[in-house]
Amino acid sequence: MISQNIALTLSAFLAVLVFLFAGQTQAQNLVGDASFESGDEVFCGIMGASDFGNNLNDWTSPTQGTPQLFFTNVNSDCWNAQPTSTYPGPIGIKGSQLPWDGESMAGIYAYTIPDFNQRHYIQSPLSSPLIPGQAYKIGFYASLADYMEFGSNGLGAHLSEGGMSANNDGVLTATPQVVSEEVLSDYIRWTLISDTVIADAAYDHITIGNFQTDAITVLESNPASTGAVGTYGAFYFIDGVYVEPVTLSNIDVPKAPDAWDIQTSSTGLTIIDQHPGNHFKATLFGFDGKRMFEVEGMNQIEIPWSAWNSSCALIKLNDGEKQVSQRICRPF
Repeated sequence: MISQNIALTLSAFLAVLVFLFAGQTQAQNLVGDASFESGDEVFCGIMGASDFGNNLNDWTSPTQGTPQLFFTNVNSDCWNAQPTSTYPGPIGIKGSQLPWDGESMAGIYAYTIPDFNQRHYIQSPLSSPLIPGQAYKIGFYASLADYMEFGSNGLGAHLSEGGMSANNDGVLTATPQVVSEEVLSDYIRWTLISDTVIADAAYDHITIGNFQTDAITVLESNPASTGAVGTYGAFYFIDGVYVEPVTLSNIDVPKAPDAWDIQTSSTGLTIIDQHPGNHFKATLFGFDGKRMFEVEGMNQIEIPWSAWNSSCALIKLNDGEKQVSQRICRPF
């Protein structure tokens, strides 16, 4: 997963993985309502369990959690008016933010009270199922609500065959294909949570939220927290969701030789970091998108051919600041 902070006026950050596929695919967002604009009318106030789905054509809450919608075109005294609200209380205002795009945005809790394991999730069907073996860019923008107690990690997107559901407001059991391992602490700018994956099934739904339990969710105190009623936990504004097929052979390639030297031998791969003392991670993927092998090290990493189950694979290198992927075929 890659995340990067960006100002409202900057262009979107793209996590680039180069798989050297042939052919061309025109980018098309399979999320029908990427910016939560599909509702027939705006909603003023705090949403209950069914209000989120009732106010949008494409998005729903798959659990009994209560995700919210925020609008720039409602009266300023509405609790969910943005970028500022004059609502007097008693429930505190979550924060101030302009949508990434359009006039509305969603808001979800990634964490509430210790050991409660409460979550909000938002879910939408895709306009068409993913094609197994095809590469897709998957991402969304998040911004920590200004006045919340914490920022957290774990916010991610899960693709599934059919929708998910639960009759509670707890943690959904799933492994998101895209996830922020870093704590998302920026309450001023939007942060892009994005990655490129190869579909291994005909996924037709996307669900966004924190799929980690409280016990493994990492928190950081928010210096802008007000302590007002209802501003506990970690709450995020969400906007600009996308799932797009990509032809990776046409994407600009990061210059791998500037960072790593990849060598093949009769026994396996040797990856040498060009910057001595640098810690990095190497991950091996099959063309079905499944991870086959992962190892971390410093200066030099060895990957034996025995770690492979096919003649060719994708190797992803990441040192926390830069990332590059390359197709590698084992010699015979």
